[in-house]
Amino acid sequence: MKLHQHIFIIVVLVILTILLYDKGFGAVPFLLAALYLGFISMKELKHFKKSKRM
Repeated sequence: MKLHQHIFIIVVLVILTILLYDKGFGAVPFLLAALYLGFISMKELKHFKKSKRM
């Protein structure tokens, strides 16, 4: 992913946290953020393992 896509996703998650926090749904954006960061981490880990083999 390109840098502007990462920034866009993070900004959307922050806005969702601000909008949903007072309504009692503040945990939803944090769950989405955890899934997003987990996906990015797994992708980077696979890339790191491939580069170590060569």
